[in-house]
Amino acid sequence: MKKTIHRALLALSMLAALLLLIPARAGAAELLRPGSTGYSVRVLQTNLKGLGYGGTVTGTFDEKTHAAVYWYQSSRGLGVDGIAGPETQNTLKADMKEVQEGLNTLGYSSGTADGIYGANTASAITRFQKAEGLSADGIAGSRTRSALKLALEEAEKEEEATETDSLAAFQQYALANWSAPIRASFLPVTGGRTFGYRRSDGRQHAAIDYYVHNGAGTPVYAMTSGTVTGVSTTFYAGTGAVTVQNTDGSVIRYGEIKAAVKNGAKVKKGQVIGYLAANTVDGGTMLHLELYRGDASGLLTQTGNTSYTYVSGRFNRRADLLDPTFLLALSE
Repeated sequence: MKKTIHRALLALSMLAALLLLIPARAGAAELLRPGSTGYSVRVLQTNLKGLGYGGTVTGTFDEKTHAAVYWYQSSRGLGVDGIAGPETQNTLKADMKEVQEGLNTLGYSSGTADGIYGANTASAITRFQKAEGLSADGIAGSRTRSALKLALEEAEKEEEATETDSLAAFQQYALANWSAPIRASFLPVTGGRTFGYRRSDGRQHAAIDYYVHNGAGTPVYAMTSGTVTGVSTTFYAGTGAVTVQNTDGSVIRYGEIKAAVKNGAKVKKGQVIGYLAANTVDGGTMLHLELYRGDASGLLTQTGNTSYTYVSGRFNRRADLLDPTFLLALSE
């Protein structure tokens, strides 16, 4: 939901402007001027009316349409000539599409966001206007569009607050119900072993590393109960990994280990699921621990991904990646 609201807000402020930078495809839209007739004129008139620029829908480009186009171009910073070329028509449709997408995001279903003002869009605008205490005329004029943008901003803030509360509750739950994955003494998680540490190529470290000196064979324990959903023998430099879908919905990947469980196995909290394995780069032995909230799908490693729900950066991981640093408190 948060991403949907954020996309709608970005669209309200950026999409139409970006369209101005894209050359119109040859033949994509005809030049509409006084005397033009047909479907394209009706769409133009419909959107002008729907966005509060007046005029009537007749299918004929008349004086009222000319004046409405002139007004629209002036308000949007377009070339002002009262003639609707591809740039004006594309920007107008983009503005209407933004209104439709915003309404849909807030639950005022306007149907498919096709950039054409119609009965469904008018009905959705009317419902939104009534809810906001505006004049309910079904027209997305400047006041209505400003109110729509404000409502989207407020919805985004509420979503962020809910998300923050949910994350805090999950962290408290984990600290109260999970156990440490390593019982041996390990070095402080600093430098390159911290979450978010930036590598030379710009990618950030997506885990915390419990480094145990000369620790090959050190047991690694399941932090909570769950089901093994992945066992790898080629995780990093000769080491493997075990991925567990926890019963609380979260996901943990225990990396740089030798697995002691099989894919599909049920594991209990405190059960040995593997042993630290020395990597072939420097012989280091550490548990590379990754944590995911469990509300995204797909592979945990996603090369090039930079879109995350709970963190920001470039981790090359799934969108629900979490910072697991708080789990170090379980070892204190």
